[in-house]
Amino acid sequence: MNILEFILGETRLSILLSTVLIVVLGYAGGRILKLVLRLFSDKITKKTRSALDDLIVSTLAQYATAMVTIFVAYWSMKWSAGALDDTIPLLTKGLHIVTEALYVVTVLYASYFVTRLIDATVRWYLHEVATRTQTHLDDELAPLANRVLKILIYLVGVVIILDHFHQNISTLVVSLGVGSLAIALAAQETLANMIAGFVLMIDRPFRIGDRIRLPDGTIGLVREIGIRSTKVIDDYQVMVITPNAEIVKSQIKNFSYPNDIVRFEVAFGVAYGTDLKAMRRIVLERINRDADIVEPETSEVRITEMADSSMNAVLLCKIRNPNNIPRRKSDLLLTIYDTLYENNIEIPFPQRVLHLAPETREAFAASSDTKGSGD
Repeated sequence: MNILEFILGETRLSILLSTVLIVVLGYAGGRILKLVLRLFSDKITKKTRSALDDLIVSTLAQYATAMVTIFVAYWSMKWSAGALDDTIPLLTKGLHIVTEALYVVTVLYASYFVTRLIDATVRWYLHEVATRTQTHLDDELAPLANRVLKILIYLVGVVIILDHFHQNISTLVVSLGVGSLAIALAAQETLANMIAGFVLMIDRPFRIGDRIRLPDGTIGLVREIGIRSTKVIDDYQVMVITPNAEIVKSQIKNFSYPNDIVRFEVAFGVAYGTDLKAMRRIVLERINRDADIVEPETSEVRITEMADSSMNAVLLCKIRNPNNIPRRKSDLLLTIYDTLYENNIEIPFPQRVLHLAPETREAFAASSDTKGSGD
């Protein structure tokens, strides 16, 4: 026997009033919990280095009153429906209906509350972590994971509600499995690119700003690493968009890793009869005077081929920024040309030597003599 029953002397009325009083006390308790959480946030969590605990406590404080009130209301209604006898069937049935409705509201609100916690965590990640990374992949992946988790949480809530009402959920689970399989088969290329994007985020073979060579031979600057594709700006300022799956399964050359020093070559040729040792010394002395040449002691000129018209050579040197390779190749080729010209080192034109048969040579000489005498 509770106090209200003792005062009122009517069991059914005292149970109903007790239910109302419990709900009011639950609301008051929720308000007190909200104030405690706010005080805890002001005194403790705001003094920590991470903002994650601030967001979580703030979310708890925002929804504490409603959560406590709904849960207490459901519990009190369930207690009231069990405490009343069946002398008033309409009242008992009404309490059962309200109790079941409150159960649905409680589960859905709890699911909503969990999604708000996930939102707070994702906001913290995008603000505190993703901004410090050089890839935009996590910026795209975090909202996607947030949406997927929200859908899963609400599906779990629906399954809990159906199970509470003794509904057969095995058919629903099978249907969801078949539907997921059909979607996976229909979007397998998209899923493959998304998984490859996740692999790129974990493995990080290149970063924003790196100069890379794509599987098709394109060389350019990485502009964006997305969840489905990677965008590269080539030397002609053309955007090249490559699916992540192709990048993951192919060989990629990264000119900017592990550091930004890169070695490249500039091909040129000189005439036969040139003093090659002197030519190599002259070219290297001139090239190594450039300020952007790194580790000049490693620069070298290699003789690569005795070609039809020239002795072909290649200059190998290092610079600091790989993105300057196209411009520096042009500048160094001009420098080599000026150096050879200033030192009277011949740069030959393409030429071909013809050997004539004796009779052809005599006929050609006779023809030349005839033309000469006619003149």
